[in-house]
Amino acid sequence: MDRPRARRPRARRPGRARLGLLAAVPALGLCAVAAWALGRDDGAPRAHAAAAGEVGSCEELSPAARRGKHIYQRGATEDGRPIEGAIVGGAAALSGREAACAGCHGPSGQGTTEGGVTAPPLAAERRLASSGERGGGAGQGRRPGEGAMSAAALVTAIREGRGPAGPWLSPVMPRYRLEEADLSDLVEYLGCVGRDLDPGVTAGSVALGAALPLTGPDAPVGAAARDVLIAAFADVNAQGGIYRRRIELRVEDSAGPSGEAGATARLLDRGVLALVGSAFDGDPALRARLSEERAPLVGPLALAGAPGLADGAPGPPGLADGAPAASAPGLADGAPGRAREAAGGGAAGADDVVFQVLPGPDVLARVAVKHLAGAPANAGSLALVVHTRDRAGEAWASGARAEAAHRDLPAPPALSFEPGRLSPRDVAGAVRAHGARAVLFWGPGADLASARAALDDAGSAAPIYASLGSIAGSAGAPSREIAGRVLFLYPGSLGERERASEDALQAFLRRAGVAPGPLGVQASAYVAAQIAIEALKRAGAHATREGLIAALEQLRDFDAGPAPPVTFARNRRTGVLGASVFRMDPASDAPVRASVWIEVVP
Repeated sequence: MDRPRARRPRARRPGRARLGLLAAVPALGLCAVAAWALGRDDGAPRAHAAAAGEVGSCEELSPAARRGKHIYQRGATEDGRPIEGAIVGGAAALSGREAACAGCHGPSGQGTTEGGVTAPPLAAERRLASSGERGGGAGQGRRPGEGAMSAAALVTAIREGRGPAGPWLSPVMPRYRLEEADLSDLVEYLGCVGRDLDPGVTAGSVALGAALPLTGPDAPVGAAARDVLIAAFADVNAQGGIYRRRIELRVEDSAGPSGEAGATARLLDRGVLALVGSAFDGDPALRARLSEERAPLVGPLALAGAPGLADGAPGPPGLADGAPAASAPGLADGAPGRAREAAGGGAAGADDVVFQVLPGPDVLARVAVKHLAGAPANAGSLALVVHTRDRAGEAWASGARAEAAHRDLPAPPALSFEPGRLSPRDVAGAVRAHGARAVLFWGPGADLASARAALDDAGSAAPIYASLGSIAGSAGAPSREIAGRVLFLYPGSLGERERASEDALQAFLRRAGVAPGPLGVQASAYVAAQIAIEALKRAGAHATREGLIAALEQLRDFDAGPAPPVTFARNRRTGVLGASVFRMDPASDAPVRASVWIEVVP
């Protein structure tokens, strides 16, 4: 039953049906029907730029238009009911985001062409231009009695795919089950699509936000990230901005009593288009709010658990041919003792708006299992998973199980522990009891060293896999106690590319006058800024959150500087899905490659 809803008077009536426009398009969605139904008012100019008054009226959407925008962009009503439809004959069903207008017609109604299928533009002036209409006076081409299409006829077109004169519309256009009130909301929004303004956007600027620690022990980390973000955006602004908009950075202190969630909430309340290089610990409630508001977070800074370039570990020395070289660029040399990797998957649903750069523990564990299984002698062997009892450790164990299942291997046994309280004897006993051929370890370096010693005492030669980032908080660089035997997973760039990226970053920092700081944090902020800048360029002149998300999803092998090439997709929210494996030579402290780059599938 359609719910009652108060409606304000319409300033424009639906106009004449345009069957030709619809019939010419091979694949059409819900909004195409609504656009056709809107038609035009023959007493107004046919194709024209929006007048100043029209633009102003769209800056603040009416309640009905806001509800219609929700349907247009998300394929669901504000109260959570998914929009549903089906292709003629029930060949395919659409529901929720699959049925969203923006999926085919673009977040700004600009129209799209993909795979030979064209969805027409829906923005008012572009819709009229694409229909082939040209000038003409009032009433031209209209017979007496013709005029607005009735609401009932519009509902018939959407639900049954039949025009008011009887002909069927395109058979590939879904037939939608949509309440009249929802349809009215959608039509209201279509009058503004492409001309409404998302939070943080004005005619001359776009505001981005970052929640960073500006007080307390991590203040130097927050200041370093803030300064790099400001410098990166200032560099773009000096060149005229993006589509003549300056990028403004708004920063809130995440070290206050309300933490990262409170600082992020203040930024959203102030109005920002997106968050960039912002501190994020993976908190599910905060992630849910970002998803609900469709506010993307690009390149979260690793301070309290989020994976990132500043994950607390020094990068390995240069790995070119295993020879010692200059220290690594600070891809992972952030705030020792505070920064650590956390849960973060390589695959994510389209509702997740957090775009990570480097992989989390689950992906790294998958790389370890893939490397272990690649050796013929270990193809069917078990690995013992040893991990801390926290979100990051559980993600590590989950990733190991997922990759084992992907390879039809038995689920690996696991041993969890509280940081600093690992029983070395338990590790040695579990390896012996399960016949494990390797140990996948996630936890502090001190616990790793004691586990390695226990295995040595027990006469076990099982290799130990560990993330370089997870051990850094307690042990710093890989020590002699854990060298040689341990295979380290490192998701950053290596060799010549690593050194070239560091040189380029250092040159930028000097040119921008950024004070020296933790290089890993600076690298993380720089990469986040470059990804956001590229996405804003690709999103087009009408900057929206949905447009930015869509642009991020289209990044493929993007070179953001001091990181491996970054790729995102609709169901991929981690830019780098792989790592290299290396070991340290205990005699020379030089890193030695143990693998080529290992990629895992989302």
